[in-house]
Amino acid sequence: MKIILIIPNSGKIPPLIPLGTLYIASALKKAGDHQIKIIDARVGRLNYKEISGSIKSFSPELVGITGLCIEAPEVHKLVRLVKQIDAQYKVVVGGAYATFCRESIIEDPNIDFVVIGEGEKAICNLVDALENGKNISGIDGIGFKNGSKTTINLPVALTEDIDSIPLPAWGLIDMEKYFHGPHKHSQNPASVFNRIAPLFTSRGCPFGCIFCHNIFGKKVRARSVRNVVEEIEVLIKEYAVEEIEIIDDIFNFDLARAKQICDEIIKRGIKIHLSFPNALRADMMDEELIVKLKKAGTYLIYYAIDSASPEVQKQINKNLDLEKSKEVINMTIRHGIATGGYFMLGFPGETREQMRQTIRFALKSKLHFASFFYVASFPHTALSKRLGRDTIDQESFNHSDVLKLTRNFSSVPDSEFRKLVSRAYGKFYFRPYQMWRIWKVLPNKIMVLRNLCMVLGRYIKDRFH
Repeated sequence: MKIILIIPNSGKIPPLIPLGTLYIASALKKAGDHQIKIIDARVGRLNYKEISGSIKSFSPELVGITGLCIEAPEVHKLVRLVKQIDAQYKVVVGGAYATFCRESIIEDPNIDFVVIGEGEKAICNLVDALENGKNISGIDGIGFKNGSKTTINLPVALTEDIDSIPLPAWGLIDMEKYFHGPHKHSQNPASVFNRIAPLFTSRGCPFGCIFCHNIFGKKVRARSVRNVVEEIEVLIKEYAVEEIEIIDDIFNFDLARAKQICDEIIKRGIKIHLSFPNALRADMMDEELIVKLKKAGTYLIYYAIDSASPEVQKQINKNLDLEKSKEVINMTIRHGIATGGYFMLGFPGETREQMRQTIRFALKSKLHFASFFYVASFPHTALSKRLGRDTIDQESFNHSDVLKLTRNFSSVPDSEFRKLVSRAYGKFYFRPYQMWRIWKVLPNKIMVLRNLCMVLGRYIKDRFH
């Protein structure tokens, strides 16, 4: 089957290497003799005319489109475009948007199917059914139209042996476009290298944070140490990658395995920089792992603190040990690793003082970096259910953004809330000693200047607009 996989160009998301799409492509290639083309409109900043031209020249039988929730309008424009080119093309939508809002988006007349959650099994089963005229009603992990009704099947059984999933189909994209493009392609807020590639070493997280997307389930499924390290070697050898950013939900859940990965990197003499922009859980770290991470090439770790208020920690069901987290932050910094913290403000009913507790934690810590995000609510999370907002219309997705205040669930007025966040950034970064610490700890000084300018620009924008 001829299949096109499209990543929309919304202008809202940096052109990250589309790891999820590359996994889908590799699974399809393993499952059958399919011709697969990836159109990453983000990295090419492609307009609809250019996307249309690529679709027409390939003449696919199936078009898959992925997107985040804030890209909902672009997803729907793309599916309409596809059907205008040829109404016979089958259209399937996957990714976070499809998972969060499966019930409403399948009602779009231009969408034939949605794939929910972990997509490799579901998309391969769907393609097999379409190719061989099989009944699709029993395929888990998909939604589809059944006459005038829509049907959402049971979630697909998660893949237990994720070593069985082939490595991402790196050869289907031009990696150089990401490495040398004008836009940041890394999830790392403080990246200092251009040749960065993302890597999953595990899927799933067992904790119950109420804001979590839970796409990969609550059971942690880990790749073998050998499988992980061999992919790192492929990325270095074939694409001259300088940095691997590990984006697991919880890399340090199994401390022994995490240490084994470090040991294997060291044993093989692999020269690579490692970063953890998706954050580790601070109260599950130990000093031995920190030392091994440093020896293996780690230069930056983020920790997800979220809130420094014990009451809010209980409310959001994270229950992080804040005192242990302080110790781990100090320990990480002591071993020469740049350290950042992620914080969230604006949980339901959160008070002014609770927000200030979180901001004070960041300011009093020795963190090199801090990011303060606004709480956003997405469907199919415990938070959305608590707020009575588990179904959400498409327009509402334009108002769900962690980088700006779009919906305020806290007890603090909007204007004061924005000032709190803006001042938190200003107080954290614009201290001479803090700037010196950042300059000293990161290896690429030009990139340090660039990142500080980005923070300054955001601060000025938020402060005076």
